[in-house]
Amino acid sequence: MPDTLGAGGAVEVHAPRVLVAEDEFLIALLVEEDLRNSGYTVIGPFTTIADAKEAAAHEQIDAAILDINMNGQFSYCVADELIARHVPFMFLSGYGQSALPVHYASRPRLAKPYERGILLREVERLIPAKR
Repeated sequence: MPDTLGAGGAVEVHAPRVLVAEDEFLIALLVEEDLRNSGYTVIGPFTTIADAKEAAAHEQIDAAILDINMNGQFSYCVADELIARHVPFMFLSGYGQSALPVHYASRPRLAKPYERGILLREVERLIPAKR
């Protein structure tokens, strides 16, 4: 969301919007809590590829965090939608960097289980100008 003028002409800064696609319930809750507690607006978390892809195509988002394998389906179609919209994203997965297809190899990837501070630092790197 862009900054808007509020009462008295002051600029209101909107929290960056981060899409979360994660099928493991506890991890999804932790990621959501970590992001919200750090001032982000969470879109999701989405537990299916279909829902994540729909949100990636239509929601206003500043960045995304994608699990690679969601219920046996790969999230690459969601990643492709984000690339088409020029939305930065990172993978959060148990898969190693070497398991990624070549055209995703340069994308940030954080291993599960993750450390809160590292996750937040990586998200900050995705959207530094928004904070």
